Amino acid sequence: MPSGANQAMDKQQFISGLLDAFTRAISEALAETGPEDIRINWSLTPDPQDDTESWTWWSGGLSTHPGANFFLGAPMEAWEKLGRGGSSGNTREDAGALISRCFAKAVEEHFGNRAAAQDSGLSDAPSKDWTRIAIEIRYPAGEWPATGCVLSPEFEEALGSQEKSQPTAAVPSPASSANGRTKASDMLMHVQVPVSVSFGATQIRMKDLLNLTAGSVVELDQALHDNVEVRVNDRVIARGEVVAVDGHYGVRVLELVSGETSGNGLRL
Repeated sequence: MPSGANQAMDKQQFISGLLDAFTRAISEALAETGPEDIRINWSLTPDPQDDTESWTWWSGGLSTHPGANFFLGAPMEAWEKLGRGGSSGNTREDAGALISRCFAKAVEEHFGNRAAAQDSGLSDAPSKDWTRIAIEIRYPAGEWPATGCVLSPEFEEALGSQEKSQPTAAVPSPASSANGRTKASDMLMHVQVPVSVSFGATQIRMKDLLNLTAGSVVELDQALHDNVEVRVNDRVIARGEVVAVDGHYGVRVLELVSGETSGNGLRL
């Protein structure tokens, strides 16, 4: 594998902790204002995105690392969407406050008490030579305008040193626990189980089965608006409605057959 690809993988690894925390914080903040089901993804990009010169930029830093700057830029349409749930009446200020809170939350999650976030507010566009991250914000009806982050070399250095300073977690022996044995429940938490969704069923005569051809329609015993069944090992565990998730089918759980519902719209 080329060295450039190795470097990109290394960089993605040590920036992923903070970027994951940052985008997760934004998603949670936007979910509070609704009604869209926001999904945010990020990826390293070697080249500046289109029209970044006309974007509005916000920057933040780290209290312990001079010059360690984190930038977020987007066209005004995206800033207006980010600030839609604010209370000041100025969408740009509300959007900046939201980004500042999310950045502080990500820094706290990633650095703990070893560094504090600093809000530098609106800023000039960062250097085109610095590390750039494309951020994709999607919702069921479409996609937000292009958004991106830029990391200064000093910010990357801070992330890299944080990654190296993280102590290696001790891996408990499979035979160790409070009572000298691994709890069965802990072991089972990582076991994968097959999940299927049942849209209905029916019975047909053998002669009708043999006469099936392309274009034949088999009528099921379930109406169009009935809830579908979620099954694990052919046992019904929940019922819900079919939804679209990033071009794929999904099921929003509306009812758990056993146990108590969480009320958080669990999704399989």
